[in-house]
Amino acid sequence: MQIAHATPDAKKRPGPVRAGRPDPRAEAEYRRGLELAKSERWEQAAAAFGRAVRRSPDDAVFWLNLAHARVKLGDLERAADAARRAAALDPQSELAVSIATQCLAAGNRHEETIEMLRRLDLDHVENSSPHFALGNALTALHRYREAIDAYLAALKRKPDFMPAHAHLGNVFERVKLHVEARECFQTAIALGGARAGLLSAMAYHSQHACRWDLFAQDLADLQQELATGSGQAIPFHLLTMPSTRSQQRAAGYAYWAEHCSTITPLPRSGARTPNQRIRIGYVTNDLFRHATAYLIGDLIESHDRSRFDVYLYSYGHDDGSEIRKRIVSAAGDRFFDARQTSDRQLAEHVRSDDIDILVDLKGYTFGTRMGLFAFHPARIQVNYLGYPGTTGAPCYEYIVGDRIVTPIEHEAGYSEKIAQMPHCYQPNDRRRPVGPRPTRAQCGLPEQGFLFCSFNTCYKITAPVFDRWCRLLRQVDGSVLWLYEANSQARSNLLREAQQRGIAPERIVWAPHLDLPGHLGRLQLADLALDTLPVNSHTTASDALWAGVPLITTAGDTLVSRVASSVLHAVGLPELIAADSDAYEQLALELARDPQRLREIRTRLAANRDHCALFDSPAYARDLEALFTRMLAAWAQGEAPQHMPAATALP
Repeated sequence: MQIAHATPDAKKRPGPVRAGRPDPRAEAEYRRGLELAKSERWEQAAAAFGRAVRRSPDDAVFWLNLAHARVKLGDLERAADAARRAAALDPQSELAVSIATQCLAAGNRHEETIEMLRRLDLDHVENSSPHFALGNALTALHRYREAIDAYLAALKRKPDFMPAHAHLGNVFERVKLHVEARECFQTAIALGGARAGLLSAMAYHSQHACRWDLFAQDLADLQQELATGSGQAIPFHLLTMPSTRSQQRAAGYAYWAEHCSTITPLPRSGARTPNQRIRIGYVTNDLFRHATAYLIGDLIESHDRSRFDVYLYSYGHDDGSEIRKRIVSAAGDRFFDARQTSDRQLAEHVRSDDIDILVDLKGYTFGTRMGLFAFHPARIQVNYLGYPGTTGAPCYEYIVGDRIVTPIEHEAGYSEKIAQMPHCYQPNDRRRPVGPRPTRAQCGLPEQGFLFCSFNTCYKITAPVFDRWCRLLRQVDGSVLWLYEANSQARSNLLREAQQRGIAPERIVWAPHLDLPGHLGRLQLADLALDTLPVNSHTTASDALWAGVPLITTAGDTLVSRVASSVLHAVGLPELIAADSDAYEQLALELARDPQRLREIRTRLAANRDHCALFDSPAYARDLEALFTRMLAAWAQGEAPQHMPAATALP
C-alpha cells in the first residue's frame, strides 16, 4: 500500500485576474458564477460558468472556474475536461495544470495526464508540481523507471517537497530498492510528513531488506508513536509486523476516516426483483500472475450460474497470462474493465448492475479502491481474501473467515461482522499445473542432505524465525535451507546474518522467480516447508501442500498469523501445527531426523490432496454461496448484520 496520496484540492480557488476583452454577456455569466461560488451554490455556479465558456470558448479563466465548480460538485471527469481546456489555452497556468492532472488522476485517466504534461516542455518548467503529477501517472501505469526520473526532476526543483520524497519511496519499493525506499520515508519525516505512517513504511522496508537492526529501531519508534495517539500506521504495513488486532483495527479506521469519510454514499439500494438470481460482484486489480488470481480462478469458474450472476470489476493491468484469460472467460460479458473510471463512476456502474453482494479482494493492499466501497453501491459489502485483516471501515458489513483465522471470540478486533466458512476460508485451484520435477542439480541444490524450504517473500522472515532455522541447520548435518530470492538486498543481508549464526553461505540456496508450473515442479524436491510468524504462509502454504510437501506452523493471535493453521486443518494434517515456537522448532527437528514418520505424512498428504476440503473447489464454491445467501436473506428481512458462525453448505 502506498502513502502520501494526492487528491483534487477543492480549496484552490481560481482568481478573477484575466487578460483580453471577453464577450460582455460571457463576462456577465462569469461574474454571476463568482457570486454564486461565494455562497457555495456550486450547481448554479457551474451552470453560469458553463454559459460563459459557451459564449467565450477561448477564455482560459472561464474554463478554470468551471473546472473548480465541478470539483466542488464531485464531477471529476467533467472537471478534468474543463481544466484541460484551460491548460491548453494557458499552458503557464499552474492552477489549470494542477486541477487537470489531479482530476484526471482521480478518474484513473493516466495516459491523458502524461499526454497533457508532455506537451508542456517540462525540461523548461521550473514548478515541481507537473513533474510530480507526471511521476504519479507513470507509477499508476507501472512505468517505474520513468516515474523515478519524474520524481527526481520534481525534487531538483524543490528539494524539500515532502510528497515527492514519499512517492519516490513508493516507486523504489516497486523496483525492490527497499533500503533506498526507507531513506526516502525517513527524509519525508524530517520534512514534516505524517510520522506514524512514515515510520511504518520505514519498518516495512527494513523487513523487506532483512535489515533487522534497522527494523528493531523503526518498530520501537513506531510503537512509541502509536502509544502517544498522535498518528496511525499504514494498515498493511502494520499487518506485517508484531501488532494486535485492536491496533490493526485502529489503523484501518484512521485510513478510512482520512481518505473516505467525506464521501456521501449513494442512496440505499432498492428492493430486489423477486426470484432474481443473486448478483455477486468481485472487485480487484490482481487479475495477472498474482496470488489472488491463482487462488480464485477455480472459484469463479465453479459458481452455480443457475443461482448466481457473477460480475467482475477489474482495474489492474492485463499481462496476457493464462490465469487472467481463464478468469475473464469465466466472467464472460459480466467482466468490466474499470481501469479508467473514478471511484464514483465505478460505484454508479456497480449500482446500475444491481449488485447484491460486492466483494473487495483488495482491502488496503497495493492499489486499494476503498473510495468505491465508501459509496456503498451494493446491498451488502464484504471484505474477503486479499487483505488478511479487518479494514476498520464502516462500509463493510462482513469479513469472510473461518473458525481458525477469525474465531467469533476475536470479534472486538473487527469492524465487520465475522462470516465463517465451514472449512478453510482460502479458496484454491485444482487446475494449478505442477511442472516436471527437476533434478536437485538443476536447482543448484546438493545431491544429498535434508532440504528445508520457505518460499515466502523476505519481509515475512524475522530475526527470531531465522534464529530457529539456523539452529535446525546446525543440528541436522548436511541439511540445506532453500529460500525464495525476493530481492538482492535481502539475499546479501540474510547471508550475513547466517554467517553470524555460524552457518556457511553454501547451506542456503536461493530460488529465482519461476512461472507457477515451474515453481510447483521444483517444490516437489523439498522435504519440509517451514512457516513464518507473525505473517504466515498463505498462498505459499497451499502451494507447498499441492506439490506434496508437508508444512509446519504455529499460530499467532491475528488473522495474518493463523492462515497456515487453517490450511493444515483443511488438508487433514493438524498435527503439523505446533503449540508455540519452541514446539515448532522441535517438530521440525523430529521430522528431519525421522524419515519414516515424514514419509508417512507425505503419503497421507498425497492421499488427501484430491479429496480434502482445501482443494475441493466445487464444494468451496457451494459453501461460499451458502454464506452469501445467508447474508442476503438477513438483508431482505431488514435485519442488521450479525456474526455468522460456520455452517454446512446448502444442498
